[in-house]
Amino acid sequence: MMRLTTLLSFTALIAASTTPTQAAPQQREVPPAVAKQVPIIAGKLRNWRGVWGAVDGKLACKTVKSTGDKDIDMIGCAALVACIKPHYKQLKTIADSKASEADKKRRISGKLKTLDPCLHEHRGNGIAALAVARGTGK
Repeated sequence: MMRLTTLLSFTALIAASTTPTQAAPQQREVPPAVAKQVPIIAGKLRNWRGVWGAVDGKLACKTVKSTGDKDIDMIGCAALVACIKPHYKQLKTIADSKASEADKKRRISGKLKTLDPCLHEHRGNGIAALAVARGTGK
């Protein structure tokens, strides 16, 4: 079985925007200690690098450039696996095809680029959860 791997990097965290048909989210008071954690976590996560792969149909992630903080590294891997998992069969089909390696790489890269919104959302949720945990001591 061919092992799929790719190095993914993301340089910015994009805030989700609402469309005119969506209600604006409720504004909540964010404790200063929590708010202080967000740019720290996001900044470290921006430098994280990981690879994903699948062996015998099991998807996994490995950190190749750590932030030095295992909780932040886990956000990167969790987002990667969560977003790739629904598309794994398509990616495997491409990787297992008889196409040239260059064509496979091009097609896999194209598919992975479509996952950016998912990755930004999952990373944002992970950053928020960790900021709350660290900012409130919970």
